[in-house]
Amino acid sequence: MNHRQVRDFFALHHTRPKKQLGQNFLVNPEALEIILAAGALTDTDTVIEIGAGLGCLTDVLARRAKRVIAVEVDALLYKALAAQFATDSHVHLLNADILKLELNSLLSDGTETVPNPFKTDGTETVPTTFKVIANLPYSITTPILWKLLDYHKQIHSCVLMTQKEVAERIVAEPGGKDYGALTIGVTYRTDATLVATLSPENFYPAPKVDSALLKLTMRQHPKVKVENEEFFFKVVRTAFRTRRKMLKNTLVRGRLAPAKVLAAAFEELGIAPERRAETLDITEFAALANFLFFHY
Repeated sequence: MNHRQVRDFFALHHTRPKKQLGQNFLVNPEALEIILAAGALTDTDTVIEIGAGLGCLTDVLARRAKRVIAVEVDALLYKALAAQFATDSHVHLLNADILKLELNSLLSDGTETVPNPFKTDGTETVPTTFKVIANLPYSITTPILWKLLDYHKQIHSCVLMTQKEVAERIVAEPGGKDYGALTIGVTYRTDATLVATLSPENFYPAPKVDSALLKLTMRQHPKVKVENEEFFFKVVRTAFRTRRKMLKNTLVRGRLAPAKVLAAAFEELGIAPERRAETLDITEFAALANFLFFHY
């Protein structure tokens, strides 16, 4: 689908793309191929597409995957999708807000029957692989990310078009301005790769920022071992609230531990107390959280 086709669709319906829903439609066919390559789809995959829009990506996904569950919140676009895919058994449409949708209902069927001539009945049952592929609304990218991470056991991987700035935060290394709580949260559950960057003219209407395609492959086990995940993330979030201040002061003010306990933790772990949150890697954060969890 190109610029003219998108413009014609909205002109026909006497409306415009909705800014509040982050409607920026991908209009470069080459970008679709990059998304498909990153998704590495097979005929046993079930794809959850967030924000199906006008069905451009939905159509190519349906040709590669076993099934596509396309989620679209906009009633007008959903109606157009329903007409387009009315006879396509590979596509299941949902008119829903992804942030309000109960994903367990979509991820419950964990098997697929495929042909196998070496079996008695000519078939075998294999696990269904769930993948998320989406051109995300940029205004709600972060809450969508946190929601998807909650389903790390059911979802194999996510290929997500995001604002470039968000993607750079996710793959950032310690010590830089982009590195933060989001970096650690995503790294804890996934192996993140920045696949490609796209300029605004790849979309209609063109966003005011560059975009990036991000691939998140869910880890079978977390990146680091922590004694209590809730406490670990509390330490991380507290540390980055005032990222430019010394870590010892930030954690004391956040009431995570008394100064004496923190001093003992820093000494035991070999972490200089004057360091700032942005200089600690995920392994150091895990060690610090584990020490504080047991000693306070």
